[in-house]
Amino acid sequence: MNKYLLVCDLDGTLLDAKGQVDEASLAKIKAFCIAGGHFVICTGRMDTDIRYVEEKLGFKGEYRISQNGAVIMDKQDHLVSLEVIPEEYVNGLTEVIFGAGLRTEVANQNHRHFPSPRKPEEVAEFVDSSIVIKDLAGYVAAGRMKPTIYLTFGNSEQFATIKAQVNERLGANRVSMVETSPSSLEIFSNKVSKGKAVAWIQEQLHIEKEHLYVAGDAESDTTMFELTEHSYAVQDAPAVIREQAGLYQKTVGDVVEDIYRQEEAQ
Repeated sequence: MNKYLLVCDLDGTLLDAKGQVDEASLAKIKAFCIAGGHFVICTGRMDTDIRYVEEKLGFKGEYRISQNGAVIMDKQDHLVSLEVIPEEYVNGLTEVIFGAGLRTEVANQNHRHFPSPRKPEEVAEFVDSSIVIKDLAGYVAAGRMKPTIYLTFGNSEQFATIKAQVNERLGANRVSMVETSPSSLEIFSNKVSKGKAVAWIQEQLHIEKEHLYVAGDAESDTTMFELTEHSYAVQDAPAVIREQAGLYQKTVGDVVEDIYRQEEAQ
């Protein structure tokens, strides 16, 4: 199976609605890896959560893609790629986003930074690498960190206002703005996407297009869908995502079974 590459998102894809690992899919992925298949996790989460899932899997992928492609690590835990938001945009973004009055978190390579502590039930990470900074806006504006992602919580109407203000302040398409869920907006470098990260890894592993399989459930995953005809929406992906994917399976484990079916048909 070493000519096949399977790339999957975590939330809503390999993780269920409660944020728990799909154990049945993990067992099928493990068998796929033992047979020589390549498996890479591509998520908006931090790298620490990918490592947690890999420990449960019992295998380390050749690469790990975190923060929607802003960070790529290799199997030896070396940083392969890091794309931060250009310094000249940071102050403008900080003023617009924090000025909206919504809860906003800011990530850099290794940590998520919060303006206030979260309740224990609000911690969704497997490994909590967060840092609380009361004046987070001032901390970021002072150049105390190199942001990779701004994550803001609200609704689509509020996000539309933020997007318009960002484009007015910085110019159109200076950064990428993606609604990763109905209640979350992520802003990051326009050099970053899951698709760009996967395409780079595909090239490193010499994987042909017809042997690339990708699975996801959200807007941030659609840039991966463009890379192959084997693109899957899974679990409770909305209709618009299913349409862009072209294929649907209930779980990532079912996608693995499709890989074996393709191999048997050849």
